[in-house]
Amino acid sequence: MAIRTLGTAMVLVVSACSTTTWAQDAVQAPAAIHAHADDRSGVPLPLDAAIAEALDRNPNLATLRAQLAVDRQRRAGEGFLEPPTVNAEIWQWPLTSINPLDTNMYMFTMRQEIPGRGKRAARAAAADRAVDVGVNAIAVRERDVIAQVTRSYAELAFTRQAIVMHEAHVDLLRQTADLVTARYGAGRGGQPEALKAVAEIARLHGDLVTLNERARIAASELNALLNREPQTPIGTVTVAGTAAALPPLAELQQLAVALHPELKGAALDTASAEAQVAVAASNYKPDFMVMGGYQLMPRTAGALTAGFGVTWPSAPWSRGALDAKRAEASAQVEVARSRQVEALNAIRVAVQQAYIHASAAAERARLFETTVVPQLQQVLDSTRIAYASERGDAASVIENERMVLDAQLAYYQALSDASVARADLERAVGAQLPVVAARGVTP
Repeated sequence: MAIRTLGTAMVLVVSACSTTTWAQDAVQAPAAIHAHADDRSGVPLPLDAAIAEALDRNPNLATLRAQLAVDRQRRAGEGFLEPPTVNAEIWQWPLTSINPLDTNMYMFTMRQEIPGRGKRAARAAAADRAVDVGVNAIAVRERDVIAQVTRSYAELAFTRQAIVMHEAHVDLLRQTADLVTARYGAGRGGQPEALKAVAEIARLHGDLVTLNERARIAASELNALLNREPQTPIGTVTVAGTAAALPPLAELQQLAVALHPELKGAALDTASAEAQVAVAASNYKPDFMVMGGYQLMPRTAGALTAGFGVTWPSAPWSRGALDAKRAEASAQVEVARSRQVEALNAIRVAVQQAYIHASAAAERARLFETTVVPQLQQVLDSTRIAYASERGDAASVIENERMVLDAQLAYYQALSDASVARADLERAVGAQLPVVAARGVTP
């Protein structure tokens, strides 16, 4: 009997030592996590400031602005005539002489081509439409950049907040693990409860590694959108505390039809195609050439020369090409008009779908904030009190702590989704939505 009691005590001591070793490993794990943590040492970066910096420095927008400068220079050149042609000729230079004075005549002429009436105006109008298309392309790209910045910013803010919550729950679990270990050492608890608490801490540390990885990736993506070095530290970012209210869907649909840059771009494409039709029609008008010169015969007085020419666009052997180009330009107008209708339908659908996503995300956030998280927190508090009074078990405490953490993560994920969905809705509408003041959380 004494031998059996001694053996049981030895098992308890070995098990307690094993549990203590696991707990020490769990406590030491944050050192490795911190080595790969997201760097938050930079200047605080509100979302509005991030968007403003991206609109000013984004490489894609810089490329479009440079291309617009090219289009404007091309437009500036449409108002000028083609350069004149200057000729110099020597007539009847005998093969038996190398003396230029033995030639019969020298002639110097200059020729200038003059486009037919309205041709330069038509080409200038087509160039103007190209500039308008370039300006609108920048506006379209700006909405895309804003949505991308908001998405990366929301991901960074969510992952940082999730890290804060994981670290807080690790502290709670350590307290629970200490209490369970103490009770186990006193013979009032089972070893599985102690091991489960330590295992839960290890699981949270594993989640922290993944969250830090996501945060670093989101930070590098945000830096790229802002044209920064990928490893540039980003300071405090703000998570929206509540999901902003949305205007009515019908109002957003009307706003999209009136302001969306893609619809404006489709209309500009149609106008550009119509301008090309005008250019093709102007090609039926003749061009003119005026010539003037001076001829000089050795040892005689010189003489002036003049000439005039006109093209014949409707010649039977050339009119077919003009007809084909005009027909092609007219067909492009029909294509542009079809794309305009297609863009209108696509934008209406995009607005409705984005509105549904934004409304659902906001509703989920409100549900977790007002119902799910508070109720689960009450359950956790009651189970912790019961366990402290030795009226419950540690497994229930650990399970409820996990449920509270999952609910809090779901709440902040819903806020992040609502922020992204609102940005997608603004992109679908093509304009910024009215902003409702909301409290913020700064992880």
